[in-house]
Amino acid sequence: MTRTELENQTPAAARLRTSWALAAAGSVLLALGPLLGVVSGAEPAFTSWPLLALLALLPPVVAGVLLMRGRPFVAAGLLAAVGVFAVGRLLSDLLIAFEPMDVPRPELFRPATLFAVTPTAGVWLLVVGHLLVIAGGALASGRAGLPADESEPPGLVAFPVLISLIAAVGLLGKPFVSTDPFQLDRAPWDLPVLGLVGGLLIAVAVPLATALASSSPDPDTRTGGTFGVSLALLAVVVPPLAAGTVAPDLGITGGSVAALVCALLLPGMPLLGRTARLLSGKRDETRDLALPSLSRMHVAAGVLAVLAALAMLVGALLPQLVLSTGGAAPDLASVNLLWAAGLAFGVLGLLLFVPSAAPVVRPALVGGFLAMQLAAAGMTQVVIAASQLGVAQPGAGFWLMVVEAPLALLALACTGLAGATERENAGEVGKEQVPVAELGAILLAGLFAVGAFVLPTMRGTRYTAPTVVPDNDPAVSWALLVCLTLLIISLVLVFRSRPARGAATLAGLALLLGVRALELPLTGSRVEGAVAAPGTWLALASLAALLLAAGLMGARSTR
Repeated sequence: MTRTELENQTPAAARLRTSWALAAAGSVLLALGPLLGVVSGAEPAFTSWPLLALLALLPPVVAGVLLMRGRPFVAAGLLAAVGVFAVGRLLSDLLIAFEPMDVPRPELFRPATLFAVTPTAGVWLLVVGHLLVIAGGALASGRAGLPADESEPPGLVAFPVLISLIAAVGLLGKPFVSTDPFQLDRAPWDLPVLGLVGGLLIAVAVPLATALASSSPDPDTRTGGTFGVSLALLAVVVPPLAAGTVAPDLGITGGSVAALVCALLLPGMPLLGRTARLLSGKRDETRDLALPSLSRMHVAAGVLAVLAALAMLVGALLPQLVLSTGGAAPDLASVNLLWAAGLAFGVLGLLLFVPSAAPVVRPALVGGFLAMQLAAAGMTQVVIAASQLGVAQPGAGFWLMVVEAPLALLALACTGLAGATERENAGEVGKEQVPVAELGAILLAGLFAVGAFVLPTMRGTRYTAPTVVPDNDPAVSWALLVCLTLLIISLVLVFRSRPARGAATLAGLALLLGVRALELPLTGSRVEGAVAAPGTWLALASLAALLLAAGLMGARSTR
């Protein structure tokens, strides 16, 4: 029995479709519960329902796409893993119906007084939703546990299990910290029996589901299972991290951050061995899937890039903040950087649809992606600061802006596959000597870029723009540090690239320096007496050096 024959087995195919329908129906209820409210007498700590709806609907959406793409074993593994987590989540949410004041769930409700809150219909939607997800996972587990003809001995089992154990330890600690006397910040150990058992089951589900998936002889089941663990883990840890980040008097904990990092690392484990073989030029034709065509990857990357750009641009149009009094916040100057970065990334995405331009433009997406994240960091810092002061909450525009990051990352993944396909088709390419003029221009660009990120771009009355040294704007500082690190790595890789691809990479990095240089003219209106600081001039100098180096490499590629 092979994967492609599943649709011919009527009972098996019907069973998997039924499991997906149950999981999808349960996820819809999980999305509706927070929207309707789970208690009366208290409101969520922030506008959380869009985030909770996204986390709830993501597993069935991904599984549905996999089913339509003819990957039923991957979908079955994903649904089964999510169902394992739903058991503990069911008990944890059921505690809201009996002892809501003992439940530390600020994303659902945050008590403002000592008066007890009353459970409402929303909590029962959560309970029924978890039951449906459990039923869907149980039905899918039969398909996930059945190896296909093309079985492959499991490898790298210890790595995902070790990562999952770290995540489990993180889940056993406090999900957030609170200085608010009305908002408890209890770990599972401090909860009543129902919450304690639910928290322990969630923690145990991480290594259990990971071990079952990683040890399967079916590579599709391994992939689907680890994807399901990752999505379920994100649904558990992201809400308290969001509450600790944006809500006043709340903070994040190391355990939740560790669990988040593990959730992001797990999906790459099943592909680690195959990626290593691909990069070493030892791809196994009998085990590894054939690389997709260049044109298909370019189109996929273009679609994702355009969607990411639209998410940022529409997010710039909608309110980024909503005042606690209910009104819209004043216009924020940081929105202007979103327009600049979003438009640039959108143009790159559109060029990927042009067959003749796509291979040339593709490497520039890295710099465009970094430019968008740098622009988003400035807005994120404003939203976090306003939320922690209690004067406002994140608006629809902010959440839509956040969506651009995973979409843009997927676009980069598609461009990476396209690059791998191109290298495999091209075979060995002889290395060329980098001319002294190009070498000097790239080195100057890197040197000026270091100064542009280390030094402030703007000064004003009682204000200095953030730099890589964390101060009053940690979100921007970390974004600057990450962007600078990746920029230097990209400049080093340029020396190993073919001239045309290196020129495109340099042009993309020029977008990043352009966003850095535009901070004063686009956001200076918010600062009294704003003047250009050394960072602005160094960013312009690095931008000029990058464009010069890109021009020289591009000219060499045509000779």
